[in-house]
Amino acid sequence: MRKLVLPPPAIAFIAGGGRDVDSTRVGADVVAGEHVTLVDDGGNEVGLAIADPENLKLRVMATLADGFPKIDGALLAWRVERALAWRKQLQLPGRDAGSTSAYRLIHGAGDALPGFACDVLGRTAVVYAYGEGLRAVGRQLAEAIVGFAKLDGAVVKLRARGGADEVAQDIVGTPPGERVVVTEHGVPFEVHPLGGLNHGLFTDMREQRRGLTRFAAGKRVLNLFSYTGALSVTCARAGAATVTSVDTSAGVQAWAQSNFGRSGFAQDARWRFDVGDAIRFLQRAAKDKERYDLVLIDPPSSSSAGGRSWALGRDYPELVAKAAAVIPTDGLLWLAANTHELGSLAKLAHKGLRLANRSGAILEQAGLPPEYPTVLAQPADRYLQIVLLRLA
Repeated sequence: MRKLVLPPPAIAFIAGGGRDVDSTRVGADVVAGEHVTLVDDGGNEVGLAIADPENLKLRVMATLADGFPKIDGALLAWRVERALAWRKQLQLPGRDAGSTSAYRLIHGAGDALPGFACDVLGRTAVVYAYGEGLRAVGRQLAEAIVGFAKLDGAVVKLRARGGADEVAQDIVGTPPGERVVVTEHGVPFEVHPLGGLNHGLFTDMREQRRGLTRFAAGKRVLNLFSYTGALSVTCARAGAATVTSVDTSAGVQAWAQSNFGRSGFAQDARWRFDVGDAIRFLQRAAKDKERYDLVLIDPPSSSSAGGRSWALGRDYPELVAKAAAVIPTDGLLWLAANTHELGSLAKLAHKGLRLANRSGAILEQAGLPPEYPTVLAQPADRYLQIVLLRLA
């Protein structure tokens, strides 16, 4: 393997647990997927990395302390075995061979596998490689996951920078069906492992779905940006009086209705599925004097759906203000943000409530669940923010 000399700040970064090194500081061109040995200016080995120029990163897969001479199946198997042991401690994998459990098994640098992620969906793993240069190792990683987690197969998806209309993917082992039913805390959800980048169930919201049951009973619930309805199903199962789900896609609304059906909820006036823009829905709801006791808002970081440009940092306060117009005194506003670039979600919420001449009290704040470890040296990896407010 070629040796790359790292500057002292990069050496210190790795010594502090960092795994995603800025490749622009190396001073040498790297080829996507190239395995390199990282050394200090004295020629002393520091670690082994995969070049990922697409993301301007050197993905550090092993340090000198790990004792591995190369990035191969043995190293990947060791990483997977350790990651699986932690999820077993969290009681996430099912105990039987036919388990339908859904959970995050690999989460990037937090599992010493920077540039990779993996969700287990019943008998299939969905492995994400975050750059073309990582794709080959992604297939090796998938093989290790299938073996150690005793799965039928895996889908390896290339999660390229900037996204793509067509998602490149490879199959390892037995291909899954187009539609698979998985469970979380015993609740069934339909997922599509062979679909696009998002298979239909965000596993980072596991603890939020569990926690929402404390607040939904008897409430009129509004779920904006509802996607496949996982949060809506949670509220319905908790005894919500009504649940209204709003999303711009008719396809995901049909998917959400299917998830309601899998939980035993027949078509009913209490469960409403509105295809349209969240802002327009709130404007109409305020005009009609509709009221919701619990409003859930989990928007994308950016979007141009329906011809409306949306940016989280710019537009979230206005959305909060419009949501406040349909929430009565002591009603609840649950907010989520999925980007580390936002700053404080609580501060944006405060700005939005001031626009609406309302005030609120923070009941809870949360982030990623324990199956999503992140390293202290890379705080930007902790992208998820949750804030629950009670409005005055």
